[in-house]
Amino acid sequence: MSNTNINNDRPENKSYLFQRNPIKLDADSAKDKFDVVVPKRNMIIIIGIFIGLFLAQFFYFSGWYYAILFPDEPWDIGWFYWWAPFAFLAISVVIIIAWGNIGSRFASASILRYLRKTVTKGKVKASEMILGYPMRTKDIYYLEAFPDDLDLGSSISDIKILIKRVLEVLFLSMGMSVVISQIVAPYIYVKVASWDPDLYFNIEEMIIDMTIYLGPFTLLILMLVMPVFWIAEDIQAYRITPEQDSVRLGIFLRGGLLSKILSFFGLVLVFNLAQEFATALVGGDVSSGMASSPETMMQIYITTLVWFALIIAMCSAIPFLVTLVYLIFYHERWVNNVRVQASEFMDVGTLEVRKPDMSKMVYLKKPEMIDETGGFFRTTVGRIILLLLIIISAIVCIYLSFILGFEEALL
Repeated sequence: MSNTNINNDRPENKSYLFQRNPIKLDADSAKDKFDVVVPKRNMIIIIGIFIGLFLAQFFYFSGWYYAILFPDEPWDIGWFYWWAPFAFLAISVVIIIAWGNIGSRFASASILRYLRKTVTKGKVKASEMILGYPMRTKDIYYLEAFPDDLDLGSSISDIKILIKRVLEVLFLSMGMSVVISQIVAPYIYVKVASWDPDLYFNIEEMIIDMTIYLGPFTLLILMLVMPVFWIAEDIQAYRITPEQDSVRLGIFLRGGLLSKILSFFGLVLVFNLAQEFATALVGGDVSSGMASSPETMMQIYITTLVWFALIIAMCSAIPFLVTLVYLIFYHERWVNNVRVQASEFMDVGTLEVRKPDMSKMVYLKKPEMIDETGGFFRTTVGRIILLLLIIISAIVCIYLSFILGFEEALL
């Protein structure tokens, strides 16, 4: 936690190293109320980010990328679905309303149901474990009395919070889109290719297109996931773990099985998809992803990174818009609703760090307790021998990797 939270109202109290209070207080706001803060003077930065992402998406759907990559080929904007980004904008209105009314209500019920189990010490269901709720309900749980506001624009560091949440939505959305596309594409690619052989370069290009088009659809599914993650984090209900760490409930959900599978695995799938398509474009072996020369391999890697970044950029505009509008217009109300209901049955508290009685400490602040012994490898000879052993180990690894199986060909 930031030291800006330190309470300076009672400087004479030397027993506390840290006493938590909300960072931003004013006479018109209650100390225990959660607020979403979006300074109007910095909204232009956020709007500018969205416009940039929207233009990048239009750049792809209008086919301008094709005109740049293949300048000698005929091109007409009417051949491409240039209107798709505008259709996505219209769909995003439905998504935002669904997140704010259906998704948030589901999240509220799910979180409150779990928090009640932390009081009754009830068992966690399998569905709750998949979402990431802690299995241990017998630990101490408390509701933070003085929550930090969610600031989305006072500085560049605050905008990073918004970007972080956008990336959560984006990676989850892409992960689901890629999985669905890779399942469906093999069933329709042959028919599409026979109908128009020039429509797609290969099946990977079709999967890329399907992944981008499925983005808004997967956001409709994610209305049952993302509000749970964010509300669980911002209600600032804490669990004291067996290691005596105070951890927000939302941190467990973000690190849960569902989040890990869909986000990280989805990102890997997108990269592999970009690599397969880049390999086909450059002329390598699509089945192995390899090339006949280092130069061709480097070209494949560069093309992979270009398409990887392009896919992410194409999928980012609507997740960014949905995240921003949801957080501004819906999030604060639902977080405070859950906090009020949870406070009726949970312990409400705040974190305080107290200074210990140092006279009872056996090791701390006692330099004579530092252990300088290290045996043979702390001597000069020992360090030289250890360095030689490290070098020999590295040489053996290189020999096993690059020489042992190819001795006859290389030597």
